[in-house]
This record gives sequence, C-alpha cells and structure tokens, in this order.
Amino acid sequence: YMAIVVYAPALALAQVTGINLLLSVCLICFVCIFYTTLGGMKAVLWTDTLQVVIMYITMLFIVIYGTISIGGFKYVWQEAVNSGRDELINFDPNPTTRHTVWSLIIGGYFTWVTIYGCNQAQVQRYLCVKKLYMARRALWINLVGLVILMLVSSFAGLVIYAKYKDCDPLRSGIVTAGDQLFPLFVMDTMGQFRGLPGLFVAGIFSGALSTVSSGMNSLAAITLEDFIKGLFFPNMSEKTATRVSKGLTVLYGLITFGGVFIAQLMGDVLSAALSIFGMVGGPLLGMFTLGMFFPWANAVGCFVGTVVSLLFMMWIGFGFQIAKSFGYIVSHAKETSIEGCAMFVNETLAILSPTTETSASMWDLSIFKMSYMWYSATGCMTVIIVGMIVSLISGKQNVRELDPRTISPGYHWVNSIIPITKDLGEDFKNKQRKKSEADSGEHNLAYVVYPTVPKEAKYTEESSRF
Repeated sequence: YMAIVVYAPALALAQVTGINLLLSVCLICFVCIFYTTLGGMKAVLWTDTLQVVIMYITMLFIVIYGTISIGGFKYVWQEAVNSGRDELINFDPNPTTRHTVWSLIIGGYFTWVTIYGCNQAQVQRYLCVKKLYMARRALWINLVGLVILMLVSSFAGLVIYAKYKDCDPLRSGIVTAGDQLFPLFVMDTMGQFRGLPGLFVAGIFSGALSTVSSGMNSLAAITLEDFIKGLFFPNMSEKTATRVSKGLTVLYGLITFGGVFIAQLMGDVLSAALSIFGMVGGPLLGMFTLGMFFPWANAVGCFVGTVVSLLFMMWIGFGFQIAKSFGYIVSHAKETSIEGCAMFVNETLAILSPTTETSASMWDLSIFKMSYMWYSATGCMTVIIVGMIVSLISGKQNVRELDPRTISPGYHWVNSIIPITKDLGEDFKNKQRKKSEADSGEHNLAYVVYPTVPKEAKYTEESSRF
C-alpha cells in the first residue's frame, strides 16, 4: 500500500515538471525515510498536521479555480448529466458491479472500519493522546475532513471531464495513465501562474509523505515490540531499542521503494490501494471481530480462520490481476470523445485473447470479477465463519473462564437484553476475587507486623486501603 502511495505523487511530479519517474520516487522515499528516522512518532504527527493543511488548500484552490475557468458549477454539472456521469444511486445487487449503493455502504463500512479500527498506523495515533475522549474527538474531526476531501476529489473528476470532454487525453495519447489526468489539468488550467503547479505538487506530496511516514513508523514499532522484544530480547535497553527502531524504519523505507516498481503494474491508484486494504485488512478485521464478539472462539480457530481468509483473498486479488492481463476482465469506462483533438490521433485498441482453453478454465472465473469494495467484507466474514467452525471442532472456548473485558461492550449490551451467555466470565471473576482477598490478607498481615509507616513512605492507592 505504501508503495502505491509513493507512486501516485511521483506520477504527478513527472507530469508537472518532466522529472524522471524514478528520480521522483527516490525523492519521496528518501526524504520520508530521513525525517521519520530522526524524528520518530513526534515528527510524524507534526508533519502530518502541516501536510494536511497544505493538501486541503491545494485541492480546494485547484477545484474552485478550475470550475470557474471552464464555465462554473452549472456547466460542469450539466456536462456530467449529459454524459450519464451523475449516477448517484445504483441498487444493482450484483457484486461484480464496481460501485453500487450496497457496495459503497456495506462494503465501504467494512473497508473504513478496517482502516480506522484495527490499522496500526491509526491506533498508534489514538494512543498518543492522554484521554479517550480526545481520540473520539479526533475521529469526529477526521470524519468531517474526510467527507469534504472525498466530495472535493469526486467533483474534481467531473471538472476534468468537462474540460476534456471533446478530447480524451488518455485515448489521444497525451498522457499514458489515468492518474496523470489531474496533473495535466493543473498545467493546462493554471500553468501560466508561477508557483501554482508547485503548490499542486506540494499538496500531492503532503498526502503521500504523511501516509508513508506513519506507515513506516508503525511497522517499525510492531516489529520491535511484538517480535524483537517480545520473542527474542525482552530486556532490551531503551537506547538499543531506539537504534533498532531507526534501523527498521530505514529497512521498511527501502522495501517501500522497491515495491513502487510492482505498484506500476496494478492499474489505477485508488482501486489498487483499496484492494490491498481489503485483501489484508479484511482478515485482520475478521480476527478482531471474532475475538471481540464471539466468546466461544478459541485461538486455533482464530489462527486457522485468519490464514484461510488471507490465502482466499490473495487468490481473489491476484487472480483479478492475472485475469485482467489475459483479457478476461475488461473495465467498461464511460464514453469519451477525441473529435475535438487538434492533432490527428491514431487510436489502436488491443484486445487480449486467451491462448489456450486451459488458461480460460483457470482464470475466467466470476469470483475474480467481484468489486474491490467487497474485499474487506469478504475477508472479514471468511475469518468469522472458518474460525467458528474450527473452534467448534477443536473445542470451543470456556466462556466461564474468559475475561469479560476482552469482549466488546456491544456484546455485553445485547447480552443484558437477550441472555446469550449468562455465565460469561464467572470463573474468571471468582479467581480474581479470591486473589484479591488473598492479597488483602497479606497486606493486613504486613500491617500487624509493621504497625507504623515510615515517614518517607509515599501515599499510594495500595496504602489507602488500610
């Protein structure tokens, strides 16, 4: 995913400035590695704050000025209506349809819960604030900002169409990838103003740098805490841990740099990014959901369900790419025109045909045509279904011995209305009660032996019991 995030602004920089794509990638990656390694999480948070301001200013200015320059909002919307691009509601239940009401609401719900609920890059931001209400407030603010950004970005697509409705830059060969249309629009609309194309590049870079820096930082933190310290060196000193963390940040930065060359083969940036989130994030969300809402699930079921879901989603995701390369999956774009192009355009349509019946039987499957918006939901449900089946076969979790705090508050609320597991955590509570009583007895005994408290002793929560 981070490789895709780096690839998108590199395309923009190459289109606006003419700089080689590889050089653009190097600039983004190594600048990000530099300040993330030196500054850590604090640098990530402060740079994210500044970068989001630049990104919003840039997007709003470009879209507003671009709309005015081509005839205003009414003209842009009318062109969208005339070309059938004003499709706001589509109730088609077919899961292979790219965007429908169902895929955006249901599939989008699972996708965004994956990003904001169990993604380490987001969770580590929640943990940086002192109080829970601060994290909740930050999420509400983020919701408003995200809705605005999505609406502005979607409307930007309509503005670009209204600008090039008579001469499609992609079909005419002016650009080679759909992700270069927005940079081309910026240069054609505001190229005469000094500094504005640079402002656009700064805005695109800001979004990329903030995402990649937080990703590298979170990966380094997970590797250090869960694997290096958790499995091999539990008593590692803070000084050594800091050095190892910086080294891991550099390592993941270099891996991101190498992944950019794979990202070039994955098609348009948005669907590729959300596809990866679905393939990996869906099983991750399923693992959390299984543990928090199904107290009968055990560790074996969770592990097997996660592995099966990952393999299944990888098969679908990579199968889509292979089927697309063979020509079995063709993206049906809205109709465009090249009649208004000033130059003669020689348009050639290449149609890939399967070479053997074997390849057709292997990759011409309907499941590969499933919309990427359903990936997270499919991965999550696969973990839950497989995990529960394996848990029942291998011996389900004894709910009496389970710590109730590990179960979602939502489950406890439902359980209070419709008793599903009346004895949830009873044995665990009894053990904790007996342990507390034993600890209290030891403290009382200590009180008898040492009836006076030294003057230098500090008042603590433990001492307040006596």
